[in-house]
Amino acid sequence: MPLILRAESKERLVRHVCGQLSMLYPLSSTEDDICSISIFIEESLSRMETIVNSVNNFKEGYFDHLNTLQYASFLYILGNNIFRSVKLFEREKKDLLDRLFGLNRAVSGLDLYPSISLPEPFFLSHALGTVLGNVKYGRRLVIFHNVTVGRIGENRPSIEDDVILFPGSSVTGLSRIGAGSVISANTHVHNLEVPEMSLVSIDKGSISIKPLRRDYLSLYFR
Repeated sequence: MPLILRAESKERLVRHVCGQLSMLYPLSSTEDDICSISIFIEESLSRMETIVNSVNNFKEGYFDHLNTLQYASFLYILGNNIFRSVKLFEREKKDLLDRLFGLNRAVSGLDLYPSISLPEPFFLSHALGTVLGNVKYGRRLVIFHNVTVGRIGENRPSIEDDVILFPGSSVTGLSRIGAGSVISANTHVHNLEVPEMSLVSIDKGSISIKPLRRDYLSLYFR
């Protein structure tokens, strides 16, 4: 069953996005934007359905574009669908990707370029000030605010399934975060191999890696 939309229709949702693009990053006409984005709205809502129906905080089957957590995910997915498509000319596509990226930064404070592959479901929980670089991400990733994930030079980290990155944490360099692990708030993981089902935290100024004793993931995913 298709998502029920707070915007009431796909057409009104498209116009909402294009109106924001027109105000913040005007380039082509609003009608041109509507034509371009309408091509991708069905697929984008289909991908959003996976997130809405997986995340505890969201009402199943209902997409609320005024919920900033949902809208940040939607703008990323919309841009990602455009990036993966060959239906637009390359320059036109690049301009639209840049504008959608800028719009998401402006309205949600999230730095997540549409070319980055973030498998569903994921949960962006108040991702204000978060920067997600072009690295390998697993499914059921939970991201909070002020999180940084990125490469150092050509060294890129990888994050496996079922990982939670709490506020202020970072994962950089050749780090690998094993499946089911939790990175505690304000913990910086650099060039570090984290085993599966680990809790990573700071203990007396040093990195501490212990077996995870609590099920954190069920707090966020059904």
